[in-house]
Amino acid sequence: MTLNGAGTRSNGSGGDLFAPYASRPHLRITTVYSTSWVCDPALLPPDGHAPTDALAFGRLAPFYEMARNQLPRVLRKESLDCSSLVCQRWQPGAPTAATLWHFLHPSGQVLVALTMDVPLGLVESVPLMEDLYYASIQCSGVPLERLAGERVGYRPEHAQGQTPGFLPERHQLVFRSVASPADAPDDDTIQRVIYRSDLPYRPEHSSITYPAELNRRPTTVGALGPYASLICGHQDYIENCVLLSAVQTVGSAARLREIREVAYAYGHRFRARSDGERDMHRRRTMLESISEGLSHLELELSYSVEAGGDIGTLVPALRVESFHNALYAAMGLTERSTTIGQMLSRLSNAIAAELTSVESAEQRAGDRRRIRTVVAVTFVTTVSGTLSLLFGFFGINARQVDEHRSMFDDSYTPIYALIALILASAVGIFGGMRLHERWTERRERSRIRTWETIHGLLAREFGAVILDPARMTASPPTPTVPGTRTRPPDEEPQPSGTPTR
Repeated sequence: MTLNGAGTRSNGSGGDLFAPYASRPHLRITTVYSTSWVCDPALLPPDGHAPTDALAFGRLAPFYEMARNQLPRVLRKESLDCSSLVCQRWQPGAPTAATLWHFLHPSGQVLVALTMDVPLGLVESVPLMEDLYYASIQCSGVPLERLAGERVGYRPEHAQGQTPGFLPERHQLVFRSVASPADAPDDDTIQRVIYRSDLPYRPEHSSITYPAELNRRPTTVGALGPYASLICGHQDYIENCVLLSAVQTVGSAARLREIREVAYAYGHRFRARSDGERDMHRRRTMLESISEGLSHLELELSYSVEAGGDIGTLVPALRVESFHNALYAAMGLTERSTTIGQMLSRLSNAIAAELTSVESAEQRAGDRRRIRTVVAVTFVTTVSGTLSLLFGFFGINARQVDEHRSMFDDSYTPIYALIALILASAVGIFGGMRLHERWTERRERSRIRTWETIHGLLAREFGAVILDPARMTASPPTPTVPGTRTRPPDEEPQPSGTPTR
């Protein structure tokens, strides 16, 4: 007893052993678009919008149901009027079915997918794939981007500036049924579909990957590229798993790019800071805001990008895990997330070092304030004791104190002069210490000029010469290259550049 292509026993007993392979008569093309629209997943009802409510996952449905909070959700699904669809490059015919999807990534990003069933061959679908990839398609005269935005309540006037609806991250999935091994596409056809170009190629120069589990059977094909994938001869529920994995990967790629842009903005803000800023509180506030933002970015990188690359922990299926891991690698998310993680880590270290410098400056300022306070209090205590002794002089019963004279009598001028000298000395000491403090601060600020950040540091440490742009002159005109001439046999050789006679 053997199993046939439909997944049933050859003797007809026992019914289906596993889900039959897809027998779709037409080609199915699904394009996943990342968008700039976001929605808080916490605002959605906990018992709705699960992927299992709109997609069939066969025997894998319980696993997708358990991981519903870690996988994309289906916000809405809508069938479009095929007769109203107009493309820019692909003109003949009309699709037999068209479906517009809205997904919600675990990070809160909304993604759009358009699925079309068309009666075309693989190579014939290349112009249509071009239109779908660049969203050059309209429905009843409305562009796809605008139509998808209206379905979720987005209006162009809601956007700030020129923020587009669709972002650069997108991926195409091409599904096709395979009846026999002879019907499976060859390598040349696969590369024409994935590269969306009806041209020959050299196999040694290709970035197409073939996951082992998707190419195990003679009638199954799985080929992945950074921007398009071809899946042939698999079951419907595997195609749905592939669709959800593509949505997860595209959303993670978009979030990774956003994290990089914010991290780069933080780095530019940190490097553009003024080293001569005297307000330590303002510098500390700026550094603390960047540090807090970096902590959020690192958390987002871990949960929305890196965690999304692991599907095997959630869904124990070899083909699903094989496609998901290969797609993550094909789109370069693994290497890029590592690079951006290093960017965040190094910027965090730089922020921590700068905060340490600010704390040291604040500590020195606090020490100087304490010294001034101690000196002032000590001096006032000394003066008070002196005055107590001085004015106690008038209270003693002595011959030098005449009770018939006023305390402001000229005979007491030396005593009051001594008091004034003590007070003037106190003011002079305090002012001198304050001037010395300002001089010290200016000397510390002058050690590193505002422009002298990384360039000045490298120049100072490795002996490079910093040029003054004001002293640069314009480039001289290009000198005329002297023509060559044939030297007579008996003539002595002349130096290069000697004018000819």
